[in-house]
Amino acid sequence: MAGLLLTVLLALAPLPGLPSLPDGTEVRVVSPNLRTVYLFWRIEQGALQLKARPIRPSENTSIRLIVKTKNSLHVYEGRVRAGEIYLLLDDNIVNLREVFDKVYHLRGVRALQFWKERKEGEPNAP
Repeated sequence: MAGLLLTVLLALAPLPGLPSLPDGTEVRVVSPNLRTVYLFWRIEQGALQLKARPIRPSENTSIRLIVKTKNSLHVYEGRVRAGEIYLLLDDNIVNLREVFDKVYHLRGVRALQFWKERKEGEPNAP
């Protein structure tokens, strides 16, 4: 039920607290202490362009999403669960991949797919 509600909300309008993502916006998924950059993209012509080799954090790892536009910086808390990144936005838990796809209609979310493929291909993956 909650998944259906989220899908409807994402289809209707962006969730509160999300900035617009014009070309040139940098998006990073980092560790809470900011020392490890797991993912780094730049938005170019409506697509996420991967700017560094992605690093997959361990399951249940806390992360921060940093969105840097020309005029502002936004930081969101999140967690990795089942190979997906989930963010806390105004008391809602949302899937980062779905936000990029259904809210922003961005192309090129390959880094998130890379995580899934890597996890499934690893010999000791759960």
